[in-house]
Amino acid sequence: MKIAVTPFNVGSIQELAAVGTDIFILGNDEYANRLVNSFSLIEIQEAKDLISSLGKELYLNMNLILHNEHLDSYKKFLMFAKELKVDGIIFGDLGAYMLAREVGIEGKLIYNPETLNTNYYDTEFWHRKGIKGLTISKEISMTEMIEIGTKKQLEVSIIGHGHLSMFHSRRPLIENFFTYTKQEYQEFIENRNLRIVEEIRNESYPIFQDSHGTHIFREKALESYKEIVKFKDCIDVFIIDGIFKDTNYLLDVVSNYTSILNSESMELANTISTNYSKDHDSGFLFKKTQYDK
Repeated sequence: MKIAVTPFNVGSIQELAAVGTDIFILGNDEYANRLVNSFSLIEIQEAKDLISSLGKELYLNMNLILHNEHLDSYKKFLMFAKELKVDGIIFGDLGAYMLAREVGIEGKLIYNPETLNTNYYDTEFWHRKGIKGLTISKEISMTEMIEIGTKKQLEVSIIGHGHLSMFHSRRPLIENFFTYTKQEYQEFIENRNLRIVEEIRNESYPIFQDSHGTHIFREKALESYKEIVKFKDCIDVFIIDGIFKDTNYLLDVVSNYTSILNSESMELANTISTNYSKDHDSGFLFKKTQYDK
């Protein structure tokens, strides 16, 4: 199993590699949603050189929902990725697959449509399409994930740690709210410190609006400290998403998972899990979501 993280800057890559990171997931917000940071093309090139020198891998996140006006620039970015010789490209729009075929880089693609990869025949289908891998839906149980991983036909990854996205609308909902209440809203756009509260629930959900619309996440971040050893032999890539956090948080989390994997100590895993229990939980690993695809 390889550990993948979403770094906040190029300067943190060497530190993260030193504590056990194998794959770095970067992106530019013109071609991706819900990034921890938008890296310029120059920064991505610098990151690639550094990551390669460390013997690690670079995955580009390109999970934009494509509309007609995006196609030309998206294809150019795929050509940039091909020239850069990245190790993987995360996508969620089927139009991206067609563009990647035109560029001749479909073998690097990793399909992550958020909720749709829920059975092991998904891996068979995409294996026949010649892509690199897919990310299993974050809304299914650990038992189902392990079954998919055991019967997989290509590389499979899971979101194992971090805040899980549960809603995306292209509507500028925060802007619309403040327009309706006749208040200024500019300071709230791209603000990652906002939360929304439902009247009927005692929970607050992280929310932000960017150029791609509005995004809402689960209140608590997912952690899989007690489960990662069970994933070790059937899941290829374990993704740690640092959204709403910082580099120090990522360093601690990667170190924790590395220690658990190296020792396979359930006592250590239980202790670390307890330390994170205030604002983390097990997501949907042990409970079924009410939504079906």
